[in-house]
Amino acid sequence: MSGLSDIEPIFVGGFPIAVYGAMFGGTIAGQFVGMTIDAAVLGRHLVWVPVACSVLFEAIVGERFGASRLGRALTLSDRGRLSGYYSVCLGALTIPLLVWTAASRKPDAPFGGHDPLVAVALCIAALAALTVLRVGLMPIFAGRAGR
Repeated sequence: MSGLSDIEPIFVGGFPIAVYGAMFGGTIAGQFVGMTIDAAVLGRHLVWVPVACSVLFEAIVGERFGASRLGRALTLSDRGRLSGYYSVCLGALTIPLLVWTAASRKPDAPFGGHDPLVAVALCIAALAALTVLRVGLMPIFAGRAGR
């Protein structure tokens, strides 16, 4: 008799897909925490605060949950692969929304219309920088075995 326990996890980049789902949960939680800090504490509407909180939460979840699912401490290579694949997944969600937003703005709108290609290039550059930042943050949150 087969059941749900017989289902093998799907791996992407050497990690179970559940790790990426958990990291996305960290992204969303980080966005909410960042928006709360930005609005309630700083009294501003800065985009970098939610982004910074998201990357921080992604790093925590990726390091701890990734090591837990692999059953061992993550190596630098593991962290780079996990962060890189996660950024590609985020880009697959973000870039189409960015292109649509940039293309739909009227030239006379506040901040003007934006060239969709410029928006894509900026998004890719930001994702690359955040990938490296995430890899750098991950060891800070490693358990004792990972240090």
